[in-house]
Amino acid sequence: MATVANGRVARGRPVAVLAVTAGTVAPPGPRPAPARPSRRTGPGTGSRSDPRASRPRLHHPVTQAAILLALSLAVRAPSFRRPFWSPDEGYLGTEAVALHHGGRMYADVVDRKPPLVPWLYEACFALTGPGTLWLVRVCAVLALTVTAVFVARLAAVAWGRSAALPAGVLTVALSAALPPPDAMAATFEIFMLPATAAAMYYGARHRFLAAGLALAVATLTKQVGLAPLLPLAVMVLASPRRRRLRHGAALAAGLLLPIAGCALLLGVHPFVFWIFLSSGSYADSPQSVAAMCGHAAGILLRLAVVLAGCAPLLPRLLPRFRVRRQLSSFDGALLLWLLASAAGVSAGFRFYGHYFLQLVPPLALLAVRAVSAAPRHPRSAPFQRGGVAAWFGRSRATAFAVACAVAVCAAFTAGALRAQPPELGKSLAVASAVDGYSKPGQRVFLWGMHPEVYWLAGRPAGSRYLTAGLLTNFSGGADVHRVGARYAVPGAWAGLRRELAAAPPCLVVDDSAGTPYPLADYPPLARLVDRDYVPVAVVQGARIYRRAGC
Repeated sequence: MATVANGRVARGRPVAVLAVTAGTVAPPGPRPAPARPSRRTGPGTGSRSDPRASRPRLHHPVTQAAILLALSLAVRAPSFRRPFWSPDEGYLGTEAVALHHGGRMYADVVDRKPPLVPWLYEACFALTGPGTLWLVRVCAVLALTVTAVFVARLAAVAWGRSAALPAGVLTVALSAALPPPDAMAATFEIFMLPATAAAMYYGARHRFLAAGLALAVATLTKQVGLAPLLPLAVMVLASPRRRRLRHGAALAAGLLLPIAGCALLLGVHPFVFWIFLSSGSYADSPQSVAAMCGHAAGILLRLAVVLAGCAPLLPRLLPRFRVRRQLSSFDGALLLWLLASAAGVSAGFRFYGHYFLQLVPPLALLAVRAVSAAPRHPRSAPFQRGGVAAWFGRSRATAFAVACAVAVCAAFTAGALRAQPPELGKSLAVASAVDGYSKPGQRVFLWGMHPEVYWLAGRPAGSRYLTAGLLTNFSGGADVHRVGARYAVPGAWAGLRRELAAAPPCLVVDDSAGTPYPLADYPPLARLVDRDYVPVAVVQGARIYRRAGC
C-alpha cells in the first residue's frame, strides 16, 4: 500500500493521511492497531498464511527426487530376482567380459549398437566381478530416476511446480507397463532415456550446448536416441533471429563433437560401419503385417491402461482445444518428440516391447498437459488449497490420474515378481552342461540366439559374432525368407572362418533345432563340426560337440 504523508510516499505500512480541504487541514487520526494474524490455517478457514509456509513440501526438487527414486526402486525391484531377463543382457555381459580382458570394441567384439552400454557393463564388472548383474540393475534404477526427475523439471518449467511430481510419477508408472522381460531388462533403452529427457529439458531452457551434449550421449547409447533432435531443431528455429545461429551452432557442436571423438577413439571405419551401415539386411526383413500390428497394439494397450485416469477428461478437453486452439509452441515440441520417438520404435518394424520405452517421457508430459488443461470443477477449489491435491497438482483430475497410474503400475509390478524370462531354464541347463564339459578359459562357439550361455557358463566366446543373427540375419519374428548366409553382415563369414581356424573352440553348441537356420544349411560350419568334433550331450534340444583332444 502506498500513501502520501508529509509530502513523501510511504510503502508497506499504514500512515496518517493528510486530508486537504478549503483552507483547513484535518489533524492526523490515531494509528490503527495492526491486525493480528489468525492462527487458524488450512482449507476453509478464510485466512491466508505466508506463501512460503503454505507451499507444499513435495514441490521441493530434492523431495521429489527422493520420492521418484523410491518409486523407481519399487517398480524395478523384480529385476533383481532373476539372473537375466533378455538375450540382450547376455550379449552385453559377454561383450563386457571380453572388453574387461583386453578386447577392443568393434574388433574383438562386435554389435550393431553404440559403445556406451557395453562400457557401462564393463565398468560394473570391474567393481563386482562378471558373475552378477546387480550393480547394472542398480544403474538401471538410477537411470529411470534421472529420467523421471528431468521429466518433472521439464513439466515445472512449462506448467509450474504443481505439474512436476505428477509428470515424474507417470514416467515411472509407464515404464512398468511393458511386458516383464522388456520392463525389467537393463539394456540400451533404459539407459538412453535420461539423456533424451535431459536434452529436451535443456532445450526448453535455451541451453542448447548442454542439449546437444545430452543428445550425443543418447545417440552413443542407442541410435534412436537421436529422436529429440527434431523438436530441438524446431526450438532453435523458433529462437529470436539474432540468437538462432548461435543456438544452432551450440546444438550442433554439442551433438557432433562427442560422437566424432568416440569415432576417432574406436576407429572411424569400424565405428561408422557397425553403428550406421551394418543393419541393411536386418532393416529390410520386417515381420508380417499381422505380427507387427499384434505386437504394437498389445504394448500400446498396456500403456493406455496406465493412462486410463486421463480418459474421463477427454470429452471436456477436446472441445476446449478445438474452440480455443490452446496448443502452445511447447505442446507442438512435445508432439514432435512423440512422433520422432514413434518413428524410432518403428525402425526395422520389429516392435519389440523394450523399443516402446522411448515413448514414455513424451507420453507422461502430454498426459500431464492434458489433465492440467482440462476445465476444473467449481466445487474443487477448497480441495486445491492443501492436502493430496496440492502435492500432485492443482485439481482433483491430476490426483485421480496419478492415483490410477500408480495402482495399475503396482499391478504390473506384482505380475513381474512372478514372471520369468523366456527360456530361462534352458539357458541355465545349457550353461551348466557347457561348464561341465569344458574348463575355465576354454573357448566355446554357440550357434544360436542365446548369448547369455557364454556369460552364465563363464566361458569366453570362440568368435566375435556372439549370435547366429549376425551370420544369418535371423531375429525373432522377422521374415524367414531373408535368413541365410547371403543376408549376413558383410564380411562376417570370412571373419568367422579366420577366427575358427586360428583358435578352434573347445565346444560347439548347436542350438538351431527347429529354427530357420539349421547348422546343416551352412556347409563350412557343418563340415568343421563333422570333421573335428564329437557329440557329447543333448540338453533340451541343444547339441553339444567337443573337439577331439580338447
